[in-house]
Amino acid sequence: MRFEVGQYYNYNGLEGVVIAINDDGTHGLLISMKEVMIEWSTFRKGELRSVGTTDTHSGEKNMETVARYIAENNLSWDQFPAFKWCRELGEGWYLPSIDELLIIGNNYNGGNRMRNDRQARIHMNENLKEHNGDRVDGKCFYFSSTELDEKIAMTAHMGLEAPFVYNEIPKYSKFLVRAVHKF
Repeated sequence: MRFEVGQYYNYNGLEGVVIAINDDGTHGLLISMKEVMIEWSTFRKGELRSVGTTDTHSGEKNMETVARYIAENNLSWDQFPAFKWCRELGEGWYLPSIDELLIIGNNYNGGNRMRNDRQARIHMNENLKEHNGDRVDGKCFYFSSTELDEKIAMTAHMGLEAPFVYNEIPKYSKFLVRAVHKF
């Protein structure tokens, strides 16, 4: 079966909207139907820490890094709310890396942010809304799983105006989070 970016996906209990596809359209990446405004981590000044989620390409690898960090340091998923929220969506859901967020932003805008493809955004948001999902917010920043240092997690927005990445958001701030899943 072939899929298109923006298409609603609901197979074998996995539900989302297609945000990226491979060359033949048979596999790709889904975004979750819902989003939440939540902290990346709960650590505040004095207890800030670098977890090691420095992979810019793979949110899956960053999710594994957080799991390992929690286990090795006798911590809890509650201390990493954004990751916990994604994980609670079910097996395979994860917080996207910064590069994955940039792909989402490009495809949300029709595959290229150099032109204004309003129809692509409308198509995706209509599919989300029609299936009780939350629309993608083109103006707000979303947390990625990629951290810059002990204090900052990289964020990106889905709009057309550069810069698309912002590197000054403390992990303990509440920002939008949307999970992704490979299919």
